[in-house]
Amino acid sequence: VAFTLLAAAGSFAFIRRRTVVSVDRGVRTFLVALGSVVAFSSGGSQVGLATGPLENLYGTELGLPSVALLSVGAVGILAGAWMGSPRLLQATSREYAQLGVRRSIAALVPGFVIAQAAIALGIPISFNNIIISGVIGGGLAGGSAGVSRRKIGVTLLFWVLTLVGSVGIGFGLYRLLAALLGG
Repeated sequence: VAFTLLAAAGSFAFIRRRTVVSVDRGVRTFLVALGSVVAFSSGGSQVGLATGPLENLYGTELGLPSVALLSVGAVGILAGAWMGSPRLLQATSREYAQLGVRRSIAALVPGFVIAQAAIALGIPISFNNIIISGVIGGGLAGGSAGVSRRKIGVTLLFWVLTLVGSVGIGFGLYRLLAALLGG
């Protein structure tokens, strides 16, 4: 807690100094800092969402340590970052809505607050869905500024397919490990 408060105070002072020199520079610095915090929190949250429901199953049924399950989650995030991140970043910033610095902050701040509240309450929540929903909402609030209704429909379809696919992969991986480990 002390380190977090110290880092927050240092970040505030640094951003404040840059804002005094140039408002645009200060806002951009704030956006980079906010994006970094959101990315860090998102990574931990996504591993928790992916592996949390399997913790008891893998620990009790298969006798595997938590580190093994976290490693599976980490590999999944790395694979997702390698395969889909460039496309997701481009779609989020250009195809859902035209994002400027202020719209980016407007999408990140409430998304971060909602996600942190959900994590504190123990509610599983996806940062991707929150942030993309914020971007879409910002675009629609700005008068449909480049928001593609087709893109939104495709995104919703793939969210459903991802849910179904992740259940299938999780079940298949469990069955494979159970067969290999005799569980």
